[in-house]
Amino acid sequence: MPLQWFPGHMTKAVRQIKENLSRADIVIEVLDARIPLSSRNPMIDDIVGKMPRLIVLNKADLADPNLLPLWERALKGEKENIQVVQISAKTGKNLPQLIEKAKILCQNASWAGRRAVRAMVLGVPNVGKSAIINYLSGRKSRNVENRPGVTRDVSQSIKISASLKVIDTPGILWHKFEDQAVGEKLAILGSINDEILFREDIAVKGLEYFYQNYHKKLQERFNLVPEEISDDMFTLLETIGRKRGCLVPGGKVDTEKAARVVLTEIRDGRICRFCLEKPSAL
Repeated sequence: MPLQWFPGHMTKAVRQIKENLSRADIVIEVLDARIPLSSRNPMIDDIVGKMPRLIVLNKADLADPNLLPLWERALKGEKENIQVVQISAKTGKNLPQLIEKAKILCQNASWAGRRAVRAMVLGVPNVGKSAIINYLSGRKSRNVENRPGVTRDVSQSIKISASLKVIDTPGILWHKFEDQAVGEKLAILGSINDEILFREDIAVKGLEYFYQNYHKKLQERFNLVPEEISDDMFTLLETIGRKRGCLVPGGKVDTEKAARVVLTEIRDGRICRFCLEKPSAL
């Protein structure tokens, strides 16, 4: 079944973003550093046009450190109105750089230095927009949960510092994934509501990627001996489920529970730091 998720509140969110965009000087586009390409909403380009943009690679502490610098260079390109920063809203890594790079984008504006930069924060669900704002502002300004669809309305400006104010927005996806692999990656990392998914299918897709790209780390995390690592990913899911005690009466593996285990391990970075795509995809 093709993956898609565009509930009614996202239509409202798109309208609110367009109505409030004139309040902002720049856009802060938050991406998941593990899927920088797949977590870029193509609708955002149409909405914000050529506005100065700060691309934030959040969850960098969970991403493959060998690929992060390549992603940063690829996303920055030669464009003067784009800045890129790697951060972790969870650990606070590089968050002060976010403020400084926002100021750089506006350094030539006629009002520069006389008032705070006003930024609208955009991104797909569950990339950590509200978590970034909470950390920077030092208060529980927005609800934060590790699931999509928590922020629902475009709020008033939130003061981050004397030089930066931000407007948080709900996460928005787009109506149709032309490439189903994009939808699969978003689902693996929790940007699509789990309640509408066949979790076993998504977990199998996740295992397939780790099997192909982080084979040894996968083996170590689930304590698998070589003969237990099947190239049939559903069989591998069952093996992991058995090892983790995901059983029903009679000793059969509860594959739904096993899928939850696998997806949690992936999303929380317990297997290893990883990226599900490489900059060559740009």
